[in-house]
Amino acid sequence: MRKKRSSKNNLVAYLCLAPALLGLFILTIIPMIGVIIMSFTEWTGFHPPTFIQFKNYIDIFTKDFFFFKSAFATLYFALGAVVSGIIYSFAVAMLLNKKIPFRGFWRSVYFIPYIVPAIASNVVWSWLYDPNFGFINFVLNKLGLDKSLFLQGEHSVIPSLIAMTVWSSGSLIVIFLAGIQNVPRSYLEAVEIDGGNAWHKFKVITIPMMTPIIFFNFLMSMVANLQVYVPAYTLTKGGPNDRSLFIVYLIWREGFLRNNMGYACALSVIFFVFIAIITAIVFKVSNKWMFYEGK
Repeated sequence: MRKKRSSKNNLVAYLCLAPALLGLFILTIIPMIGVIIMSFTEWTGFHPPTFIQFKNYIDIFTKDFFFFKSAFATLYFALGAVVSGIIYSFAVAMLLNKKIPFRGFWRSVYFIPYIVPAIASNVVWSWLYDPNFGFINFVLNKLGLDKSLFLQGEHSVIPSLIAMTVWSSGSLIVIFLAGIQNVPRSYLEAVEIDGGNAWHKFKVITIPMMTPIIFFNFLMSMVANLQVYVPAYTLTKGGPNDRSLFIVYLIWREGFLRNNMGYACALSVIFFVFIAIITAIVFKVSNKWMFYEGK
């Protein structure tokens, strides 16, 4: 009787999982296998692919002038956006956890940028960053400071895009806020009893207790920012002088502008392996600084 009930439960579980597994297989695994296979071919999309073995991969590392510039731009942007976003989001979450007037309103204000469509926000930022008539340069001029090229400057384009990304970190703020509210009050009271002040509570209790949340936000933000594409497509087109030529934009350009699908697939495989290696390193290192309540 128990075996029949167990087999029925297993059957129900498999039936419930079937749609998700089917979707995973059709929408993820099969396309990934297809990309890997096509990366060993020369294919424009208009004629049958020609098998060329490892030529695409060899060309990427030996002949592609744009690949290394793209990799540097992507790492520069991702590192700046992740670190700045984590610090900004954590600081804002700490402030929003305080008993301030209209706290619910301010929480909504900081979350709204996250739900604004990326294209719309990029258009607004392009107006703000306009080197001649933009509002930010207008303010700088009134303060007696020199105007900035922002998106048109080789040295300012990445910091400008990082500022846009940090501005839309509403999801990180919400997750940090939820984590801060779950820090046990008894631990904070114990520090107060021992004569500790706000800094001691933040350093000894809040930060260690928040390390799993920091790790989660860091990992999700890193993966998302490494795959940055929309700002390069809508605002900079990879410029100026390829300073914002991110890898995903390079893949799109090779595949859909230059009809070099096989080469774009090879770039995609390399990029996938690159993200996987970084993710593995982050997981490996996290054991040295991440703590849980039981510890």
